[in-house]
Amino acid sequence: MTVTVDRHVEDPCAWLGAVAHELAGLHPADTRAVLLTVWDGLVGARLAGLHAAAVSPRWCARQRHAEAVEFDLAAQLARNCTVGTGLAIPARLPGAAVAWPGERADAAVAAIVSCCGTAEAVLRRAGELTPVWEDSLLGPVALTRRLADCWTGRHPGRPLRLPVPPPSWWR
Repeated sequence: MTVTVDRHVEDPCAWLGAVAHELAGLHPADTRAVLLTVWDGLVGARLAGLHAAAVSPRWCARQRHAEAVEFDLAAQLARNCTVGTGLAIPARLPGAAVAWPGERADAAVAAIVSCCGTAEAVLRRAGELTPVWEDSLLGPVALTRRLADCWTGRHPGRPLRLPVPPPSWWR
């Protein structure tokens, strides 16, 4: 999924579905393409999660747990694939964000969990094709699983402590 620097994710649920579809069609041996596409999915997941968190206290609590995992996954992907998609991880919702109905928030969380499952499976297959598991794949496999677990309530997480200044990809 090639995007330009100015592209914004307008419908994170549709974006996550497109990313999951693209991930499923990638050859796992193309680890750079896999990692870059996982980055695109992380951007959509972050945005969808922020919208869901604005709707209900349940999603807000889970978003707080997911936030540190999102940051850790982004840091690993940025280190391992020289982020080249042009999409930054949104630190917060834009000021003009429209409130979502509860059903859309629930659908967003389901899309996050589904996309994480697809990403985990493709990253795992990519790792199995390498002679020795690469660190660039080990961390993201575990973190995509943990991110899904945060949203399903199976992983309590920890609060995010951003470095000062925050990385350029966290806006």
